[in-house]
Amino acid sequence: MGMRNPARIALAFSAALLAACNLQDVLDTGGQGNGYTEGQVVNGLRTALSVGIDSSANLAGKVDGYLANAAIKILLPEEAAQALASARSIGAYVSPFARQLQSVQSAASLIGLDNGSIATNLSRASALAGAAASLQTLGDSVVKYMNRAAEKAAPRSVPIFKSAITSLTISDGLSLLDSPDSTAATLFLRGHTFEPLTNAYAPLVDSTLALVPLTQYWGTFRTAYNTLLGDYQTLLAFQTTWNADAAEVGLTSYQINSLQPVSNKTIQTESLGAWTTKNALTGLFLLVGNQEKDIRRDPFGYVKNLAFEAADILKQVFGEIMQMGTNPGATNPGP
Repeated sequence: MGMRNPARIALAFSAALLAACNLQDVLDTGGQGNGYTEGQVVNGLRTALSVGIDSSANLAGKVDGYLANAAIKILLPEEAAQALASARSIGAYVSPFARQLQSVQSAASLIGLDNGSIATNLSRASALAGAAASLQTLGDSVVKYMNRAAEKAAPRSVPIFKSAITSLTISDGLSLLDSPDSTAATLFLRGHTFEPLTNAYAPLVDSTLALVPLTQYWGTFRTAYNTLLGDYQTLLAFQTTWNADAAEVGLTSYQINSLQPVSNKTIQTESLGAWTTKNALTGLFLLVGNQEKDIRRDPFGYVKNLAFEAADILKQVFGEIMQMGTNPGATNPGP
């Protein structure tokens, strides 16, 4: 009996509360003509949210649950995304710069401008070309491991979410059930629990991140980019100085101008734990919201996708309501 009641309540919510009938209809109508109490109805909301969270956590927690789902895939923080954009620009600039520098290297001694820096900066430019290319690979690895961490942590979030669901009052629940918003319950849950969930979920994410080499890759990414940026600024300074000297001697044909300014903001973030936690939870709430939309849009179709035992319980408890949705001769409960 203890196993049947939660299932009955959840399916009451999915098939009756969110079908084409309003809240008062549900309070007045039961499977055998008996009305449901407000407490039963709100318990249905709580249990249905739990069902949605179970489903969402399963979706997010499987391999590539985050990584292959564009809607919830965790991307690099803005500063890292900007770093990659700058790195691509640097890569595009330093190759022609190196070619220009090579073309004047042989003539440098003749014009008296070579102070020994040409060879050094030519070597630096060649190294930057390779570093800029490898940074993209490092960025891809960071994205991969952030999403892998979120996937591993997702199932561990379920008890925390379910504990938060129990805080819904009867008054809150009735208001949400009668709302025209297709994600009203999910939005309420997010608004009232996101911060405490973050505080509780963060240690789980951090401990999961320790299982994958994200810290190593992120540290390497930060160091590689900040070094790349510093070396590029050195090249820019050399280009400016070289051109000024060439112009002073009157040999403007030996000027070099391939390098252009790029964003010179270094990466400051030392850990991606908070970023991963925030986006992992955002993704989970998005999936829960999608579950709620599915139930509201087509409750009977949703039931068909549940386990056979659950659908069977629905038929036993809500035979009359099911008939309204499946019997061609039955009265439609209306929009």
